Amino acid sequence: MLILILLFNYKITETKALVQGMHYDPFHPVDGFGKTQEELEAEGHIFVERSDIPEPENNGKAPRLYINPQTKEMWYEYEEMPKSEIEILRDENRDLKIALAESVEAQQQDKIENQLAIAELVETLQTKGVL
Repeated sequence: MLILILLFNYKITETKALVQGMHYDPFHPVDGFGKTQEELEAEGHIFVERSDIPEPENNGKAPRLYINPQTKEMWYEYEEMPKSEIEILRDENRDLKIALAESVEAQQQDKIENQLAIAELVETLQTKGVL
């Protein structure tokens, strides 16, 4: 069975194109393109056997399928997965907790410095006989 891989205008080089979509029945009377294989190939589409499409690795990254339009060789390149909303919120929550802890630490340091300054002032006033 042939599968039409739609490349649209995502040609990167003469030997590398990003596979942007697949159509499993391009000649279907209703859902097909209403064109012959030759017409579709002339537009830059490529026909391959389903069995020729490699399976992506399960490595936690987003697979992007590429094809060499001249040889029909296909391969995947992998990108980091975008963070989910929950992961983003967790990161923000962690950042807020760190900022809060740093703020509390700074306030405690300021309090200690103020207490030392007051103690120094009291000692100075006592030595001068003001108190």
